[in-house]
Amino acid sequence: MAKQSASYLGGFSGRLGTAVGYMWNGKWCVRVHQPYVHNPRTKAQVEHRELFKQEVQLAAKMRRAVTKTMTSLAREAGMTSYNLFVKANQHAFSAVEGQLQVDYSQLRMSIGEVAPVECKEMAWTEDNVLTVKFRPGHGRSLDYVYLYVYVSDCGEGFITAPVYRYDRKITFRVSDYYAGHEAQVYLMAMSEEGRWSESLYCGAINQGEESNEQRNEENGKRKEENGKREKENVTARHNTNRETGVIEAENPDNHQTDCRCRTSMS
Repeated sequence: MAKQSASYLGGFSGRLGTAVGYMWNGKWCVRVHQPYVHNPRTKAQVEHRELFKQEVQLAAKMRRAVTKTMTSLAREAGMTSYNLFVKANQHAFSAVEGQLQVDYSQLRMSIGEVAPVECKEMAWTEDNVLTVKFRPGHGRSLDYVYLYVYVSDCGEGFITAPVYRYDRKITFRVSDYYAGHEAQVYLMAMSEEGRWSESLYCGAINQGEESNEQRNEENGKRKEENGKREKENVTARHNTNRETGVIEAENPDNHQTDCRCRTSMS
C-alpha cells in the first residue's frame, strides 16, 4: 500500500493501469492490482482439493457415527458434521501419491469432555459376535456407552445400541459378509444430557480372532494335556522296564541314568 500525494486534482479511486486507488482512514492510498482468479488450478491447489474430497468421502463412509456424535457441535460451529470430522482429524490424515492415508488409532469419532471408558478386552465369540469388555472409568454409572465398528476394507461402519457404563460389556453381531476382514473398534460414552466423551480406540481385530484370555485358556489346556501324556509315557516306560528287568535309578546329580542291570533267572 502507498499513499497518494496531495495535488490540485485530488486523489483517485478505482483501477488505473496496474494501480488501484482508494481512500483508507481519511487518506488516499494506492495498491497494486491483483487479478481475480475464479478457479486457480495450481498443482498444490488440485492436490489439496483431491485430498479434502477423500477426507469427506471417509466421513461419509463413517456417517453412522459422525452424524450421531458430531451434529450438535457442528451446528454450534456453523458447519456440517462431515466438515467438523475432517477438521478434528487433520492430525490423522496424510497423503501418499495423492491417496489418503488414515491413522485409525488417532481418529476422533466423538469429541467432548465426558469421562471416557477404558477398553479391557475384545474378541470375536461364537456366531460372529464381537464382545468388548471395558472399565467404566470415572463417569456417571448411567452414562451410555456405544461401540463403533468400521470395516476399513469394505468402507462400512456400524454403531451399536447403547449400554450403561456400569454394564462393563457391550456386544455386536456382525454379518458373515465381513468375515476375514479387519475391523477398527472404538468406544464412546455419552451423558444423559447428550454430551460426548473423546472416543477411545480399542484396536484392530480380524473376525474370528481370539482374545488374549481365550488364547491363555487354550494354552493352559494344551499344557495340561501335554502333562497328562508325559505322565502316561513315564508310566508305560516304567511298566516296560519291570517286564524286561531294566532298572532306572537317579544319580546324586538328579540326572536320570539307565543302569541297565538285568536280573538273572534262577
